[in-house]
Amino acid sequence: MARLVVYGSSVPCPDMARFQWWLAQHEVADIAFVDIHRDEDAYDRVVAWTGHASVPTLVIAGDDDLEPIEAPAPIEAGQRVRAFDRGTMLTEPNPAQIEPFLLRHGIAVRPREAAEQ
Repeated sequence: MARLVVYGSSVPCPDMARFQWWLAQHEVADIAFVDIHRDEDAYDRVVAWTGHASVPTLVIAGDDDLEPIEAPAPIEAGQRVRAFDRGTMLTEPNPAQIEPFLLRHGIAVRPREAAEQ
C-alpha cells in the first residue's frame, strides 16, 4: 500500500504555507512528514531529486519507506520543478494539484468538514 511522504521545512516558506493551508482543509489517509532542515539525509535526497532544497516535495512511498515507490520521471535540462508532477513525486505543488495526485495513487482524501462529522 502507498502513503504520502511530505519532505518539508520548519523554516518559513510560502510554498510550505500553501501546502499547510491545503492540509488544514483536507484529511489525508496516510501521511508522514520529514523536515529537511532537521534530517540531513532527507535534505540530501530532496536536493538529489530536485536540484535544490525544494519544499514541499510530495512523494508516494511504500508503507514504511521514505523513497518513491517508483523512480520519478526525469527532469529535463532547464526544466523547473515547481508544480511538476513526476509520477510518484510532486514538487512545490499548486493546491489544485494535490488531491488528484493523491487519488491517482490510491491515497484517500476527504474535506475536513466531512472527516469531522
